[in-house]
Amino acid sequence: MSQARRQVSFLALACIAVVTLACALRFSPPVPETTVAQTPKFEHTDAPADIAAYCSALRNSSDPFFGTQQRERLLAEIERPTYPTRSWRTSIMRELARDHLRFGEAAEAVRLLSDALDAELREPPEVSHEAKLLEELAIASMKMGELDNCVSPDGRLICVLPLDDSLVHRNKRGASDAIEYLSRLLQMEPEDIRAAWLLNVAHMALGTYPEGVPSQFRVPEASFESDYDIGMFEEIAPYAGLYAVNTAGGSVIEDFDNDGLLDVMTSTWDPCQPIAYYHNEGDGGFADYTQRAGLAGQLGGLNIVQTDYNNDGRIDLLIMRGGWMGARGQMRMSLLRNDGDNAFTDVTHAVGLAQPAYPSQSAAWADYDNDGDLDLFSCGETMRESGVELAQLVFPSRLFRNDDGMFTDVTAEAGVANWRFCKGSAWGDYDNDGDADLYISNFGDDNRLYRNEGDGAFKDIAPDMGITEPMDSFAVWFWDYDNDGWLDLFVAGYGTDIGDVASDYLGLPNDGARPRLYRNDGVGGFVDVTRDAGLHRVHLAMGANFGDLDNDGFPDFYLGTGYPSYDALAPNIMYRNDAGKGFVDVTFSGGFGHLQKGHGVSFGDIDRDGDQDIFVQVGGFYPGDGFVNALYRNPGHGNRWLTVKPVGVKSNRAAIGARLKLTLAMPDGTTRSIYSIVGSGGSFGASTLTQEIGLGQAQRIQELEVYWPTTDSRQIFNDVPLDSHIRIREFASDYETLDLPPVPLGN
Repeated sequence: MSQARRQVSFLALACIAVVTLACALRFSPPVPETTVAQTPKFEHTDAPADIAAYCSALRNSSDPFFGTQQRERLLAEIERPTYPTRSWRTSIMRELARDHLRFGEAAEAVRLLSDALDAELREPPEVSHEAKLLEELAIASMKMGELDNCVSPDGRLICVLPLDDSLVHRNKRGASDAIEYLSRLLQMEPEDIRAAWLLNVAHMALGTYPEGVPSQFRVPEASFESDYDIGMFEEIAPYAGLYAVNTAGGSVIEDFDNDGLLDVMTSTWDPCQPIAYYHNEGDGGFADYTQRAGLAGQLGGLNIVQTDYNNDGRIDLLIMRGGWMGARGQMRMSLLRNDGDNAFTDVTHAVGLAQPAYPSQSAAWADYDNDGDLDLFSCGETMRESGVELAQLVFPSRLFRNDDGMFTDVTAEAGVANWRFCKGSAWGDYDNDGDADLYISNFGDDNRLYRNEGDGAFKDIAPDMGITEPMDSFAVWFWDYDNDGWLDLFVAGYGTDIGDVASDYLGLPNDGARPRLYRNDGVGGFVDVTRDAGLHRVHLAMGANFGDLDNDGFPDFYLGTGYPSYDALAPNIMYRNDAGKGFVDVTFSGGFGHLQKGHGVSFGDIDRDGDQDIFVQVGGFYPGDGFVNALYRNPGHGNRWLTVKPVGVKSNRAAIGARLKLTLAMPDGTTRSIYSIVGSGGSFGASTLTQEIGLGQAQRIQELEVYWPTTDSRQIFNDVPLDSHIRIREFASDYETLDLPPVPLGN
């Protein structure tokens, strides 16, 4: 990487992770402020009181996301009798408005910015702020419109593109005012494509798109059409008892109490708010079991992922904390042991995972040494400028070896410290040699593929393989998207400019971060097929995961989009896999174009009708940018299916890493193969470990093969019934058919 590129990457990281709110809102801070030293490390014990103490300390600091001390300083500045320049008061009012906006006080932010603009027009200052004030007024007004109309059970769909006449804002003040400010801004700066994009979105909110948008600024209607009609997925979260307003967080769909019904867990990165456990009642709804499960004291957590670390047959949970927060993010993770009967115990200290506490938002489980228990890789976030680590921001990634439920840090001997800003991690046996390899997605630096050498050590071979990009990346996963028996690799691109998304929809050149799809060539290498697969686009992807929308046997995927700024109004994206040949955008035909920040993404057949539903934890980084969960009920597509729950005996009980191959007899007399690997999917959001496999129009399952890497053993079953739920224990000569009839969902 060139020195210039490294400096640009560092500035992007700094903007998100270490400087003030104003930078993350895309405005320059008028008054610089140091916040790192004012926030304590998150070194609590297992007692909830210690977590609450950290929450209180954070609130009473100048933390750019959650701190409250900034306002006192700004109000004191406002009360000064004299100012160095006329621009000074305008700058203070702008910063105070941003502080109000940070906490969702949009109307007060609009008032302050309006007063500042009126004062500037009456008495022009030394340096004009008019364009910036118009921009900030437009963004604050759109936020006000969202708060007026969208953050309620009945209003959540108003923030999904494309909007039709039935979903327009009832309270029109926010969008109407935004249109006025954006129109004035575009008169001054007609090349401002970001303002043009927001103008289109504001008109959609009022139902006046496309006619109301001047032609020179209009995004074509064809941009919001899908080339394939996947069928509308109804969004039913409030009707299923999953309504909650959260900031950014993770999600897991899993059966936590082994009753045959998939439950939902969510987290929020707000250190003063607990994770949530929604128990599937089997009657169409979920009940909040957070208090009952002993989880109310588990505060914060930008991401969560499930495991069975102690091989007791009950699914445990790992919470990751501190991502993006630099030195302020030294919050320990939490490993929550499932004790049965919907109760959990924090065993982080007891098993050796509490210290040192490094900022992380990605972790991945695998049995990398094939000893029968699950080991843990945890991303660390080391920030660098021009290749030099910054003294206060050196947080290596770590590998913990599981030895009968106790964890040992083996990072140094394994050689996987990474020393980069790790935002995504995924295990997968890309070379089919029987042991798990590790891919690391680094933001602002080269990505890595650590090949498992089989002796406890790993070697980074990504440069030799040509798979180090994208430079600004995020979520990552291994999958066999073309069903050839070799694991391919998807790496999502990440950016912080809505203008890049707008340019992409308009077909204009831009420097936005694009994903990479690397196809495994089956002879030890990968081929970049991003363009050929139709994925060379800009999406600002954060949360992401994959599943099978239409049960055709080819995995599709969902991208949750956004970045901290309130102007990040980019639709979430869904891609359908076209029989392994490429991908088709089905966002708008399926109803997935949510405008709010998408984070945890999980697939699972919640109603047990044979097709996968999709849960998305939605919300931004600031307390005022929370949003409601989304649950998309699959309408069904008439294809066959099979649900398989593998259970390890000598291998890890959760069967993570086990490989399934199905050989199918098709109506035309041919056979086809479908491959599935047990895991939770993407690195931001976790799908159920139960394998829910679409079979297309298969007439018969000729053969089902299960391969267990730990024991290097195979099980083969013939003529498994279609459209059934089965459980397979390692070494067993037969499978067990499960009686799991469909249940209601959201009724």
